Amino acid sequence: MTHEKILRLTTCAVFAAILCLLSPIALPVGGPVPFALQIFAVMLCSVTLDWVTAQGAVLVYLLLGLFLPIFSGGNTGLTAIPGPTGGYIWSYLLMVPVIRLFRFPRIRGRFKTYALALTGCVLAACVCYLCGTAQFALVTGNTFAASLSVCVVPFLGFDLLKAAAASILGVELARALEKVRMHSAAPGQT
Repeated sequence: MTHEKILRLTTCAVFAAILCLLSPIALPVGGPVPFALQIFAVMLCSVTLDWVTAQGAVLVYLLLGLFLPIFSGGNTGLTAIPGPTGGYIWSYLLMVPVIRLFRFPRIRGRFKTYALALTGCVLAACVCYLCGTAQFALVTGNTFAASLSVCVVPFLGFDLLKAAAASILGVELARALEKVRMHSAAPGQT
């Protein structure tokens, strides 16, 4: 196995672990959907890593979550995914490519890079909102508008802050990982 493959697998495992550690943290805010760090962890993973590695980390997290209590509030996928808030969970697989579309261009300037990453994170959050709210409305029998008012509106400010934090931190982590890759690929290095 090449050094690059080992680095990619290790990075994937580390970010799957970050997803597993941050996701169960949930604070009830008085509604059916708690304030959680899952979406932040998915955004951070997607901004930091290339598409394949980020999607791999999210997939590993979702597969582990089928049987381990690592989803928001310590739920497992067997109960959470078919439930009212399950659409938010499976939408993470859709968030990765949306964010990566905005991380793909090679541009100069940190502000522009942060702005593109933030745009991707905000659009990915919209995808998450759409999928999650649709499933919530379907499972609970509420209208889509009523579900939006309960499941999305209270979290808009928080999720915008999460997107901004994930964009800045993710871009900086991606730069650091690129330096590690460059250093480890340099000729004559052992």
